[in-house]
Amino acid sequence: MSLSFNQDVLTDTAGASQLLSIPEGTLVKWRSTGENNIPFIRIGRGIKYRTTDLKAYVENHTVT
Repeated sequence: MSLSFNQDVLTDTAGASQLLSIPEGTLVKWRSTGENNIPFIRIGRGIKYRTTDLKAYVENHTVT
C-alpha cells in the first residue's frame, strides 16, 4: 500500500520516515529527546504515527 498524507491511517516508523523524507533514526531520536513534538502512538512495543499528524507537522513547519 502506498502511503499518502491524504489518508488517515496509522503507519510505522519506516512509513513515517518515507513520508517525511528523513531517516528512521531521526524519528527515533526525536521521540526519545522530545526535540520535535510529532505525536505518536505506542501499541505494546510498537510505535505508530497517524498520517494526518505527519501532514500537520509538515504544514506547521512550512516556511513561506
